[in-house]
Amino acid sequence: MTKNNKFKFKLNKGVATPFIKNFFRDNKLFLITFFGLYLAIFAISIFIVYNFQEQLCHNNYYQMLLEGNYSYFKVTLTYVLFNILFAFCAMITYRKKFAFAIMYFVVTFIAYRLAVNIVGSWLEYRLIINILNAVLFYFIINTIYVITIVLIISHINTNYLYCNDRCPMTLKSIFKFSVITTVITSICIIICTVVLPLILCKILF
Repeated sequence: MTKNNKFKFKLNKGVATPFIKNFFRDNKLFLITFFGLYLAIFAISIFIVYNFQEQLCHNNYYQMLLEGNYSYFKVTLTYVLFNILFAFCAMITYRKKFAFAIMYFVVTFIAYRLAVNIVGSWLEYRLIINILNAVLFYFIINTIYVITIVLIISHINTNYLYCNDRCPMTLKSIFKFSVITTVITSICIIICTVVLPLILCKILF
């Protein structure tokens, strides 16, 4: 039994490692440009919106949690639906070659909104509350959005661009990959909106 488990582990590792290496090699341009743009716009936006912080007001979810006003279902549903929307937008870019360029504007918007949300929710309360809300909520969730977009765009680039306009197997592959990616990233969002708040509420509050 032990030998079989070791064999399966080695087999899975032997299959997964080349796939991951090939993915990063084939999509290096997308990974660098999308995430580079995301971080750059976020950094620039922080400096810009900081000057207007008194005019901004956004939810500090960990403060709401502390006050007992946090709705696990409503918050989770909202952010999961946004994730599905971004995944759908990324998926339909296969219709036109290089239409994925539109998603650069989407990532720019996500980065800007991230800065606005963090600055607007930075309350004059405990520092730990603001840090948890900024890092474990807004930053992680918005980064997950970008991951969803980049993974789907990369899959389309790898498969569909080498196919003609009618390629049902490839379109099926795109849809299947998009659904799997959306489900996995949505689970990560649920962890940020449900699991982490529940655990931290018990530990810190």
